[in-house]
Amino acid sequence: MKPIFIKDFLPIQLFNFINSYCLIEYSNKNTFSEALDSQTGSFIGLYGNPVMETLMDLSTPVIESNINKKLFPTYSYFRIYDKGDDLKTHTDREACEFTVALCLGADPVDKPYNIFVGERDDNSDYKYYNQKTNKLEGLNIEHKFNMIPNSAVIFKGQDKVHWREPSIHDHFITVFLHYVDQEGPHKDEKYDKRDSLGVSKT
Repeated sequence: MKPIFIKDFLPIQLFNFINSYCLIEYSNKNTFSEALDSQTGSFIGLYGNPVMETLMDLSTPVIESNINKKLFPTYSYFRIYDKGDDLKTHTDREACEFTVALCLGADPVDKPYNIFVGERDDNSDYKYYNQKTNKLEGLNIEHKFNMIPNSAVIFKGQDKVHWREPSIHDHFITVFLHYVDQEGPHKDEKYDKRDSLGVSKT
């Protein structure tokens, strides 16, 4: 499946509500230690936030219509990139058969933050850091998406290497919504094997 880019993913009223929620909820924290994101070093990285899980659940029909499959939502992951943060090259786990990367806000708002999707290629001149080894590896860039507020890209996170170079933004708010095929080999990953959405993974 080729990645699918959607310029305006959410109805504007819903986007404005969620953007305001993010800014109010996460701009008034005195400490971010409980939400520190180990993957990027960002101050905010949250699994299973109830608002984001609700958004994921309600977005399921939209994703199904775009990829022509019936899906189970698995989990959401909310992140705020700070200036200098990046996302090193990696693939996702089985619960991320289909990934939606959705931008929920940015400052500056008019400068895109690219997400790259591709394959490892030892012969490529382009290199970036591998998440597991923290060493440079060759990569073939198949797609580069200029992400701005309310834009989304649907791709197969389990199959495709993806990454981001260092952010130039004061903040870049994003959420990853993950799904699996109801009839596929990872259907047992429904709700990320939790009893319901919006709860912690035990």
